[in-house]
Amino acid sequence: MLAFTQVPKPTARVTRFDIERISLREVSFLFDVAVKNPYPVSLSLEALRLIFLVEGTQVAQVQTEKGFSVKARGEKTSRLFATLRYEDVMKAVKNYAEKDYLDTLVKTEIAIPLPKMPGLPPRISFSYDLRSKIPAIKPRVAITRFRIEQPSGEAVGRALQKAGREAASQGEAVQAFKDVLAGKPPKGLIQPKDLDLPLKVSFDIELANETRAPLAFTGLDYRFSVNGQELLTGATQDIARKENRSVLSVASTFSSLALSGGLLEALRARKGEFALEGSTSLKLPDEVRKEPLKLEFREAGSFSLP
Repeated sequence: MLAFTQVPKPTARVTRFDIERISLREVSFLFDVAVKNPYPVSLSLEALRLIFLVEGTQVAQVQTEKGFSVKARGEKTSRLFATLRYEDVMKAVKNYAEKDYLDTLVKTEIAIPLPKMPGLPPRISFSYDLRSKIPAIKPRVAITRFRIEQPSGEAVGRALQKAGREAASQGEAVQAFKDVLAGKPPKGLIQPKDLDLPLKVSFDIELANETRAPLAFTGLDYRFSVNGQELLTGATQDIARKENRSVLSVASTFSSLALSGGLLEALRARKGEFALEGSTSLKLPDEVRKEPLKLEFREAGSFSLP
């Protein structure tokens, strides 16, 4: 019987290791794994087993979602992904708030079950130590200065005409808008939610990172909801940097048809729950990553109205 040292062996190597995407809550890594199969039967790579050590402390032990197959006497490179949660990193790393970028070691094991052939063990494994740096992120997101502008009498008049209600009192309709925006039930027959009138809205998105890692943005694509009701989608490049905070100013419009449901509840209570989804471009130091990285948002919280 041939010894394993005399039998051709498959090879497996990591040809690329990088940050694939990042959010305020987690960071995902990609692993390009190249496998060469010398056998006359196909091989199946198991999921990668990964141990994440951040600043020298083990943070998580995870597996990629799946492996892949390599045809007989073939070669294949496939991309696998694994995610590290910032919540786990914060629990494990001492003085997390004093950090900017964190040394990250990923101990990687690639296991390949081998065919049942004379001289072959059940499986062969390959180990690699992969290193990277990740920004220390401990976010705080707030919505401030939320304001809906009272429409002009002329604009209300055009909306009444569009709705075929020219006979209605423009003054009564203007007062109805004032009441609703102040959180009061409107008096009279006119309901602002029955008119299609563009209303101007503005607010600030304050994003603070409570560590020493700077988060500098060039713009933000966003989707904004109030009490579960989607209100706005858009983009802003109006960004001011204040210490460890980025203040993104939003100015947009929405239809008065939305003055119902969750938004109406917030106007009446003078407070509400927001959900903010979006993405921006984040530039990390060149030694971490030369190309800008997409940073994704999916945040929620409470806000107040004046």
